[in-house]
Amino acid sequence: MKNVILAILILALTINFTYSQDNLKVLKPKIGSVPNLSDSTQNNYKLRDQLGKNFDLMTEAEKNTYWAAVSKTEETKESPFDILGGSCSWYCGGDSYKQVASSTLKSTGSINYNASNAHDLSYKTAWVEGVQGDGIGEYLAYYFKNSCPRVTEIIVSNGYVKSDKAWKENSRVKTLKLYINDKPYAILNLMDTKADQSFELGEPVGRYQDGKDMILKFEILSTYKGDKYSDTAITEIFFDGIDVH
Repeated sequence: MKNVILAILILALTINFTYSQDNLKVLKPKIGSVPNLSDSTQNNYKLRDQLGKNFDLMTEAEKNTYWAAVSKTEETKESPFDILGGSCSWYCGGDSYKQVASSTLKSTGSINYNASNAHDLSYKTAWVEGVQGDGIGEYLAYYFKNSCPRVTEIIVSNGYVKSDKAWKENSRVKTLKLYINDKPYAILNLMDTKADQSFELGEPVGRYQDGKDMILKFEILSTYKGDKYSDTAITEIFFDGIDVH
């Protein structure tokens, strides 16, 4: 037992030493709400859209069903899987024009796990790394034009969020190492939750004087184990910032 405790202490000291050697910020998240992706919620969106097409021809009973469905949906979203919906955000002027992954899990039938899935603003899809083991050292990289509005916040939807089953069975990220243009910048400590996790950078990044594109790279340092698979998933990494309005 003493040997186990000693090993844990040595590992903890090693991790802290590695971080301090890089002199990186360690960022903790602000936790948002868990997206409601239940079958009943999905059905309310379908009812809202189907019945709304013929509102003037509906019976009173159908109208009551319609308004009940509307009250349980978000007006600016077409689906409960939409992350931002149609309301204005940083994406009114900002965007990442390319996403690249170090590896990708092989497709399962019509379902793929490409890097772009982690920036399609949908809870339905995810990037899943494709190496054996937990994916330590694998990464996602996001490319931004130098004219893009600056980024002040990073939001992560951790794991395979589309269903409780997929989220529990697959591994999730515990810590990410953030690089800006290949330079280590910060450690992101993620909680093991389906809720969105927001990380404030403390300063705007982007629009550099040399005019080069900005690349934000997120490297997996550690994971929370999945119940069934060692594959590590990230549903979404998206951004907020300034210079839009």
